Amino acid sequence: MKCLKSRFAVRCFITMLTLTCSTLALAGNCTAINSKTENLNFGASLANSGLSIPADTPDGTVVYQETVQVTGHIWKCTTTSMYGIKLNPTLGTVASGATIFPVGKSGFSFRIWLDAMDMYLFSLAPTPSTGYGVSPGKIRLEIVKTGPLVNTKIASGHLANYQIGDVILKTFNLTNPIVLNTASCQTPAVPVAMGDDYQLQDFDKAGATPRKVRFSIGLNQCQAGIKKITYSLKATTSVIDAANGIVALNSSSTAAGIGLQLLNDAGQPIALDTTYPFDAFTTTDTHFQIPLSAAYYRLPTGDLKAGSANTDVTFIVNYL
Repeated sequence: MKCLKSRFAVRCFITMLTLTCSTLALAGNCTAINSKTENLNFGASLANSGLSIPADTPDGTVVYQETVQVTGHIWKCTTTSMYGIKLNPTLGTVASGATIFPVGKSGFSFRIWLDAMDMYLFSLAPTPSTGYGVSPGKIRLEIVKTGPLVNTKIASGHLANYQIGDVILKTFNLTNPIVLNTASCQTPAVPVAMGDDYQLQDFDKAGATPRKVRFSIGLNQCQAGIKKITYSLKATTSVIDAANGIVALNSSSTAAGIGLQLLNDAGQPIALDTTYPFDAFTTTDTHFQIPLSAAYYRLPTGDLKAGSANTDVTFIVNYL
């Protein structure tokens, strides 16, 4: 073996993400020669921050890594013994010889690269009796996305042991929780003043939209890791025409015979519950504006009545 107003309001929502861990037990029968258990702690740099991860990050992507200097070990065994990485059983199980280890059902796993052996350490596997050693050098802990992300966090605590038989050569621990958040931007609510000087004659026929009012959705302090942004609009009042982005006024409004139509910056209707790409997004900037517009819309049925005309919609942003 080798050595190892009149107005409407837009409300915005974001989704977040986070990772879990715990303790361990073991068993075996070998002797360490002139070496002792080395406790390796990772995650100190994450004490006051987290990791931003796009929701569509491909499986197999390394989302965090940290390298530390380690000592060497020499050992001998009198019988065939189990050698390799013993995963904290609270995190899951792996087959013998596996090189990637689950972190519960978080959608993340970890692996350990040992420079001295030029390889990823594998899970416990039978090793014939004889003397072995591993040189000092560097070890790298990598956290890898391996499945659908779950709203959890990697808590501080014990991840695994590197051992031969009952001799623990190294322990792998997290000194701080690793909080994993889907990368996002701050998206404040936007009040849109539609104006209060409309006349009934402005709505002389069905479909009339006498005035388009421009507004924009701010995307502020966008985090690194976002590759693209999409958005959609969802009605919080009755939907009149989803394909043409027309929603009803809210219950506190006193006007009648009109609704509100949502449009893009070019004045084209925005379909409700439909995902649109934000093509002006770049990975080098952190602040953006999504330009939109809105207009009061004369409904084809119902009496026209003057009064207050308010509504709101939900603006949903997806960060990919």
